[in-house]
Amino acid sequence: MFIVAIGELATTLEVEAAALAGDLGTTMYEERLNLLTGLPAVVLTTVDRGEALGLLAKIRARKHRAFAIDAAAVVPSSAMIAMRGFELGAEVITAGEHELRYDEITALLRAMHRTSTETHGETKSRQFSAGKALLTGGLAFTKTVTKEQKSASQASEQVLYVFRAEGETPWLLRERGTSYAGLGAALTVSSAQNFLATIAQLRARAPGAVYDERLLNPRGATSRLTRSGTATASTLSVSSAGGVDLLAHLLALGISRRKGP
Repeated sequence: MFIVAIGELATTLEVEAAALAGDLGTTMYEERLNLLTGLPAVVLTTVDRGEALGLLAKIRARKHRAFAIDAAAVVPSSAMIAMRGFELGAEVITAGEHELRYDEITALLRAMHRTSTETHGETKSRQFSAGKALLTGGLAFTKTVTKEQKSASQASEQVLYVFRAEGETPWLLRERGTSYAGLGAALTVSSAQNFLATIAQLRARAPGAVYDERLLNPRGATSRLTRSGTATASTLSVSSAGGVDLLAHLLALGISRRKGP
């Protein structure tokens, strides 16, 4: 799967929306809504590499900053190098057996992962039934009652994508489930405060890295559905993590290309 995205516009949103509509055979209204979600904006997803490159050439001819990537190159957050425990050295970050020099960091992208979960199930209980007792002459006094149950929950977690040279596996810092002992004297009892303190330390030690917070509210993120269940219950989860991962890669790619020669 190939993805074409626009990172920066050289004209007004309305002008490019009209041009994209002509390129894609859609409407200006549709393309305007897509671009309004924020940049980087995914404008095409296709299995046809030629189609992707053709659209990319048209967009770049209009002087916009755009890029195309193979979706297979997007590293999911679950496969990134996890900073579950870390040490902030003088020149490198250490996370387990991994090391990363501060001067190799190209982008620090603060983002939000959101998950919605719905669980549907049923419970069965025995209740006294006078009618059944009469009908059976007292042989049976209870009946089985089935009740449907439904619960819903929302969860969100901040993450920090740490990108380095293009093509190298990014690092990921999660707000929760992380040991912040590496903060030393700056350590507090709040994971949220420790998360922000770690970001501040990384920004100070990697001044050449671009810091960006636009993925805290990623309106263009595509949610991913997961389902699980048993004979009496089923769970449906909707997570934005996969969509945010994609947007983070696109944003990091744009930053890398902008900083390159």
